[in-house]
Amino acid sequence: MRHPMKKPLTDTLIRTVAVPPSGRVEISDERCSGLTFRMTAKGVRSWSFRFRDPRSNRLTRATLGTYPDLSLAEAREKAIDMRRAVAKGTNPVEEKRREREQATTRTFGALADRYLKEHARRFKKTAGADERALTVHILPKWGTRPYYSIGRRDVIELCEGIVAAGKPIQANRVQALISKMFSFAVDTDLLPANPCLKLRKRASEVARRRVLSDAEIALFWRRITKRPVSLASAWHCAWRC
Repeated sequence: MRHPMKKPLTDTLIRTVAVPPSGRVEISDERCSGLTFRMTAKGVRSWSFRFRDPRSNRLTRATLGTYPDLSLAEAREKAIDMRRAVAKGTNPVEEKRREREQATTRTFGALADRYLKEHARRFKKTAGADERALTVHILPKWGTRPYYSIGRRDVIELCEGIVAAGKPIQANRVQALISKMFSFAVDTDLLPANPCLKLRKRASEVARRRVLSDAEIALFWRRITKRPVSLASAWHCAWRC
């Protein structure tokens, strides 16, 4: 990796860098150690951070973004953050790679898969209902979202949307399911706390009452006038019969 020229970078200087006929031009910022501006033969202007890997001591480059989408001030802030990480013994390129690899396993959809496999289908008779509620009400909203970014306000907003759709009891069921999933995440050391803890129900529920039919009422009155049959009487009747 060749060393770029060094200059104190300014927006004026960056805008006046000519497009090279071939290859690329690189300028290292004298005001921010490690920050490098690059101009390619295709006119692409970008930022990078040059550093030595804390373990191998090899000179390494991390891409920060393109100019002017990423301004000089923003590029310097990113470079400073990376320099701090390197000082603590971290390779920011490897750290970024690990974050990308973990991104697919840290979504709410991935948490739902683990919950269904490791808890619901193993311990609950209502696993099918949980899966349906996830498919209909939760995953369309949160499927690709990192589960650790979901807070109390998000749960309330989702469940209130179900209430607004005229399904208050379903909102209670969905909220209870979400709470159970976050409790599972805490139990499996994926989260430090359950954001649904002590969250009130979205709607009040009243026990249902069923009116007896005429035939059921008639049967009830016929049976209520008879003497109760004891266990001894039942055995005696069975023996004589």
